[in-house]
Amino acid sequence: MERRLAAVLSADAAGFTALMARDEAAALAALDSSRSIMGGLVRQHGGRVVDAVGDNLLAEFPSAVDAVLCAVAVQAQIADANEELAPDNRLVFRIGVNVGDLVVLGERIAGDGVNVAARLEALATPGGVTVSRAVMEHIEGKVQLPFVDRGEHAMKNVPRPVHVFEIATEATGTGPASEGATHSPSPHVPGFGGSSTIAVLPFRNLGNDPEQEYFADGITEDLIASLAALRIYPIISRNSSFAFKGRQRDAAGAGRELGAHYIVTGSVRRADRQVRVTAELEDTHDGHQLWSGRYDRELNDYFAVQDEITAAIAGALGPALIQSEMLHAIRRSPENPDAWDCVHRGLWYLYRYTREEVTQARAWAERALELQPDLPMAYCIIAFSHMYEVVYGWTTDRLVSIRLSARAAERAVAADRKNPMALTALGFSCALTGDHERGLAVLEQAVDANPSSALALWSLGSTLNVAGRPDEGIPLVEKAMRLSPQDPLTNEFLFSLASAHFQAGRYQEALEHAERSLSLKPDQPGAWRVVTAANALLDRPEAARQALGHLSRVAPDMLSDHLRGHLHPDLAERYTEALRKAGWKG
Repeated sequence: MERRLAAVLSADAAGFTALMARDEAAALAALDSSRSIMGGLVRQHGGRVVDAVGDNLLAEFPSAVDAVLCAVAVQAQIADANEELAPDNRLVFRIGVNVGDLVVLGERIAGDGVNVAARLEALATPGGVTVSRAVMEHIEGKVQLPFVDRGEHAMKNVPRPVHVFEIATEATGTGPASEGATHSPSPHVPGFGGSSTIAVLPFRNLGNDPEQEYFADGITEDLIASLAALRIYPIISRNSSFAFKGRQRDAAGAGRELGAHYIVTGSVRRADRQVRVTAELEDTHDGHQLWSGRYDRELNDYFAVQDEITAAIAGALGPALIQSEMLHAIRRSPENPDAWDCVHRGLWYLYRYTREEVTQARAWAERALELQPDLPMAYCIIAFSHMYEVVYGWTTDRLVSIRLSARAAERAVAADRKNPMALTALGFSCALTGDHERGLAVLEQAVDANPSSALALWSLGSTLNVAGRPDEGIPLVEKAMRLSPQDPLTNEFLFSLASAHFQAGRYQEALEHAERSLSLKPDQPGAWRVVTAANALLDRPEAARQALGHLSRVAPDMLSDHLRGHLHPDLAERYTEALRKAGWKG
């Protein structure tokens, strides 16, 4: 009989029987939704769902830290999901977490460790999480959460009383500032399943106008929703963030209380019909400000201005967060990385845009999948790496690379059907196969999933260009640039604009955008192709000849077949004639 020590999470829905009796369909829909949330978070935190019978879920984790953080994330996400439901149709869960000796029976587990977790769950407040002293001993110095000491409890079929602690939350009627709450002394929470967590604190109203107060709260709430739509990093729930409303706080202190690596703060100031919104992103670990923005608008329509500013802030924050996480990952020792370290190392190499580094990006993504299967971001990196091989002509078998890209993108979407980056990867891969109709449809889904995603907007605009609709694509790419003015893909945004203007016959505009793209990344074959062809068609033979020299250096093996492989036939022929006018022999 196999035994092992592990952390066990037991969750049970409060009031499920009553809801079933009142509205069976609503009860089952709520249960399915909650199980989906719990199952995804269990996997994200390195655990496995052992059993799900009736309204109960049992999960096992190798780490007590991951089990507790998963329980907190489950309650936060279910609370957020419940806000979309009528009050009578909501399910609220009790969760208990224990560490103990387990008896392993194939895929199932039993023993005192499981029994105590089930008894702890029964003691929890609906919406709350209780843990045993054994759990507290394991997470001491590793997790910063407020706990309330519930004392010792005798439990059925458990030989000795168990000392019980409950995480202090609004659900338990205590909360982080409660007098009865104690803290496990830790400088920072390690994050959810290795992924850094973000909190948006309520934006401060710098005036006395109550309408301005609603405006500030609206921006905060919309920003939380927009960042959650990125589906990359866990977002602290609205209820937890708004516990800081009106409180004096510093970012590092708020980060410790909320368990957030990154804190977004901001303010709103109104003067007559003008409003100014400022926002900042801070790394709570080292106190560095990673990004800041200021937005001045005329306040004609509260909701329209609120939506516009929220989209602008979310669009800028996404790339700033990814950039920071890439830098953290690349600086850490690569000896024993977790899955998220591997993903961000992969992104780091992917954005270098060289043949060797794109290969390294794929290797890191594959390593991430070994550690955490079905990780959408890892599949996205693999998909994009194969796309780059096709676009830049690095592959010896274009059809195989396209097929591998499409397969990885399909798996990314299968792992998370609402992930904007996964949908973007799939839409792009469809465009490479020539299936522009499906590509555009999928990319529209990506934009719908997160309207602030510069990546999705750029991809949709670029695909419209490839599909022969450049004037429809240009505004989308320009919007991506407005949303993310410091995006690591800015050179690609500019190249897309250059390509679109070239296709539309506006060669001077094409030339200007291509030169701006090359100023950011000098070795882009596509941008040098535009510069060469545009100069040739503008009757600037010397400039065209010089640009052709650069093109031949960065893409010595480029042939007309390569152009025909991924461009519309008429456009490929126009490029071919222009390049030959400049002296090209390909």
